[in-house]
Amino acid sequence: MDASSVAARKQPVSWIVQLLEWTTADFTIRLSTGGFIPWGEKVFLARDLTYGALGELPTFEDGIDSQTTRANITIIPPDPTALAAVADRAHQRTLIQVWDATLDGDTGYLVGEPDLLFRGIVDFPRLVISETWEVVLECGTEESLLNEPNEDRRLSNPFHQSVWPGETGLAYVTGLGRKVYWRANTPAGTGGGGYSSGGGGGNSANQY
Repeated sequence: MDASSVAARKQPVSWIVQLLEWTTADFTIRLSTGGFIPWGEKVFLARDLTYGALGELPTFEDGIDSQTTRANITIIPPDPTALAAVADRAHQRTLIQVWDATLDGDTGYLVGEPDLLFRGIVDFPRLVISETWEVVLECGTEESLLNEPNEDRRLSNPFHQSVWPGETGLAYVTGLGRKVYWRANTPAGTGGGGYSSGGGGGNSANQY
């Protein structure tokens, strides 16, 4: 944490607030738990007139063992139009960040640099309909993608072009019919060939 921010928190009058920035292809929302807060060229508001206000932020904690950090962030839209915009599934895997910040109690301005609490991506939205309309953004860290299985990834021309459209480097390559395992051990007894991330039962003479 920034040294001046730490020093300010030891003073009798200081406020600790959180800042949220959510960036999508359609909009960028900057919200705070402490009202109007300028930070450089950015301005964080208690309520965005179009998309609403922060409802709840979780306690951000590190993941345990093979788990990565997860966070549920609640946004309260002002109307059905905003609800549909915020909950649009097109925003999946968009960047969302939360900072912890210190405000001077007399001026209301930031002291030092905010401390990054969470940097992640939106996994999926969940609607809560009661007295208010709420959108709970279930978020994970970018590192969580490393834990996803890659059964759909193959050393083949169709998959290669799905990543790099028009790049025909594998179009006329032979010997790609073998099963290739990405970030997984080759199952025992499957015979030779293919890349292996370790431990598999392939014939090393046929390895690339």
